[in-house]
Parts: sequence; structure tokens; C-alpha cells
Amino acid sequence: MDAPIGDRPRDAARPPDATAVVEGDREVPAAADGPANSGSGLPSAQSAGSGQRRRALAAGAVAVAAVAVGVVVLTQSGSPTHARSATGVPAGQTTTTVTRRTLSESSTVDGTLGYGASLELYDRLSGTFTWLPAAGAVIARGGTLFRVNNLPVALMYGSVPAYRTLKQGVGEGPDVTQLNENLIDLGFDTYGAITDVDDFSEATAAAVRRWQAAEGLRETGEVELGRVIFAPGARRITAVKVALGQDPPAASGSHEPDADEPSASEKAAHTRAAKEKAAKEKAAKQKAVSERAAREKKAEEKAAGERASKEHDGKEPSAKDPAEKGEGEGDSGAGMAVLTTTSTQQLVQLKVKAEQQTLARVGQPAPVTLPGGDVVQGRIIEVGSVASASSEGEKEKGAGGEKGEGESATIPVTLALERSVAHLDEAPVSVQLVKSIRRDVLAVPATALTATAGGGYAIEALEGARAVQLAVTPGMFANGYVQVEGPGVREGVTVIESE
Repeated sequence: MDAPIGDRPRDAARPPDATAVVEGDREVPAAADGPANSGSGLPSAQSAGSGQRRRALAAGAVAVAAVAVGVVVLTQSGSPTHARSATGVPAGQTTTTVTRRTLSESSTVDGTLGYGASLELYDRLSGTFTWLPAAGAVIARGGTLFRVNNLPVALMYGSVPAYRTLKQGVGEGPDVTQLNENLIDLGFDTYGAITDVDDFSEATAAAVRRWQAAEGLRETGEVELGRVIFAPGARRITAVKVALGQDPPAASGSHEPDADEPSASEKAAHTRAAKEKAAKEKAAKQKAVSERAAREKKAEEKAAGERASKEHDGKEPSAKDPAEKGEGEGDSGAGMAVLTTTSTQQLVQLKVKAEQQTLARVGQPAPVTLPGGDVVQGRIIEVGSVASASSEGEKEKGAGGEKGEGESATIPVTLALERSVAHLDEAPVSVQLVKSIRRDVLAVPATALTATAGGGYAIEALEGARAVQLAVTPGMFANGYVQVEGPGVREGVTVIESE
């Protein structure tokens, strides 16, 4: 006997081919194929069909909504090129600020790095060269330039070359002043006794003897012509023009060599032979001076009469003619060039076009770029006043070039470096000469400047997260910055800059 329907298990009441449909949070059985049993609580076939249609429509709506959401998500996740972030800065751009700075516009001029003006040094002594300096050596005040007969020829500072023997009794002159100043600076005026630098006094002679003792010279208190060479400052040797063992010509052209004179190896500073030789030279010089003075006196008397007689009658000769100075003084011989020297100060030589002369002003700083790329600060110390035609301009003119005479004319300009640069001589360099300068102006990087539709310029300033366009008037462009002026532009304003 069948169990009552109410007592059947729940699964037994469901037809074997029925399919359960999940709807929401509950499971709804599908309708059976048999007649509806109104007492069973199951939906009829008609009501089951309506439910299925509703469920199909709901599923379709969910699918459409899902597609729409996907489209929205994809649309929002895309980043347009100029989409602004929450900070107001477009993607791919950065910010900077308006600052105060000094802008300078410059022109680049090529130049040559070297040393000061060249100066040749001469020997005025007789003997053999026994020591010579090497090229590149630097010799300062009191140093030995070279040796003749193993005795030093010393460098002392001064602008006037030595032209006579210096000893007590000589008249005043620039050479006496220079000697006194050097003896003081070298420390040989031990007691500060030299009070008048223009006078060769007993104090000067005493200082000379101390100097001679220190140098291994005879302590005579006199400085013979040629023992000291005056030059303006320390000297850098660039070339040696004689050889060791070479004998320079005698200072006086009238000196006759002594056949019995000992060889250079046998000579000594204090031998009798050296004294006799010096005496002969001295006599020859006196004779030459006397003869020359007589000739000139006769010529002057014929031309000027009384004026010439006064000039030669007991009056001390002027420094203009060293040969007229009497005993032990200079001769007509020019001596032998021994050394070529320069100053020790490194200088840059420029040739600036005549129309650019206003760019170079004495005292003006100018950066100098060296061959390796390093930059050294320089300062203009001299600007020429006379323009000269460059060789390149002359060549172009001769070849039918179009450049005019004014374009080829140049002005020499000299710069001194603030610090020395080792191992560079005659090196090509470039110099920045300032054309114009603007001090303490508002400026932004040039990449922050934008062109407007009306032909003007603007910058984009940030106010919170909002970008505001400020119209500006640009000024000088220099070193990647541009001067800006305009309403709302002030120091510290944040602006947008293109990368």
C-alpha cells in the first residue's frame, strides 16, 4: 500500500524528470507533465511558463548592465594625453617656480692661452758658459740665470736694463734705484741703512758685499756691467740660445784677446790673470769712450756751438747715452742673446672684431673654457686702442672675398687668469664676453613659456589644483632661462613646465 502523500519523503513527491530551478535564494521545482494537483502547492503549467519568461528577461537585463559597466570602466581607465591629475599638472609635465636671478647674454670669442710678453736676456761678460737653465724653468728675484766662468749672472727686478757698472760715486739713475730696492727685498740691507734708494751710498756698497759673499763673488762692493740682469718680474725660460762651453764675444768691440790668457778650465775668479784682463778691458773701454766723446763733441760744437760745450764740460752724461758715462760704464756692444723668456703670468690673447670692441672692458670678468672643457675665471687687463687688419681678412681680400675692410679689422684684448693652469702653453681656448646683463629679474625656464593665439606669450600658474594662464612679456633669454613680466607674476609662483 502506498504511503500517504503527506507522509512521502520530499524527493518522492517530485516527478523523476522534473528539473529544479534556482530563483533567488530558494529552489523552485519545475512543473510536472501530468495534470495539476491544486492541493499539492505546485504551480500550474501556465504559471510556470510565465516565471520562465520573467527569469529570461531578468538575465538579459543583467547581461546588458554588465556590458554597460564594462564600457564605463574601460572609458574611465583610459588617460587622454592632456588629462590633468588631481594636482592640476598635465601628465608628462613638471612644475617649477618663478625666481629672481641675474641673466647675462654673451658672445664667444676664440683666443690663445700662453704667457706674458717675450723678452730676450743678453750676456755682457767675457768667458765661457758653464751652466745654463732648462727650457720651462722659472727663475725669480736673486736667482741665477746662467753662469759664465762658473760665476753667476743674477736676475733682479726692474724695468730699465743695466747699462753701466754700479759703484760709489756714480750718479743717480733708475739702475741705482732698482739695485737698492732689490738688495732690500733680498735681505742684504741687514741694518736698514739704505735710506735713499736713489743714491749709491756706503750702505749700498755694504749690501752689495753681503750679496757678493752669498753668491761666491769677490767682495768688491761694486756691480760690474753684466753681473746683474734687470727684468720685470720672475722669468720663465722658453728657449736657450747658446751651448755649454761656448765663449761669448767680449763686451767691448775694441778688446784684443790675450794669447797668454788661460783656458776656461784654468780660470778662477780671484786669479791675477782675471784681474789683468779686467784692467785691460777697462782701459779699452775708457779709450773707446774718450774717442767717441771727442768725435761727438766736435760734431756738436759745429752744429750747436755753446750748447755742446756746456753739455760736455764737467756735466754728468745723461742716461740716454750710457757710453758717455765715463769709467767702467757701458759700451757700444750689444752682447749675445742667451735666453728667451716670458713672464710667469698666464695670459689669454684675443682678437676681437672692431665692431665688438665695446664687449671688452678693462676689469671685466670673463669665463675661459680650456681645451679639456674646464672653465677658469679670467679678467680683462688690457684692451688695444688701434685696430689692425687680420691676415685672414687680407687673404680674402686678395682672393676677391666679399668681406670688407671693417670686418677683418681686430682689436687685441688680453686677459689674466685668476689661477694658473698647469701644462698649457699656446693652447686654444674660448672666452665668453658679456654683451648685456639683467640683474635681479623674475625668470622662468624657457620651457615654461607658451605662445598664445593672439601672438603673445603666457605661463601656466597653479592655484591649488587649478591651472591659470598668466599673460607675460618676455625679456632676455640666457642660459635656458627667460625674463618674464606681467600681472600676477611674482617670485615663488608655481608654474607648469614642459619636460
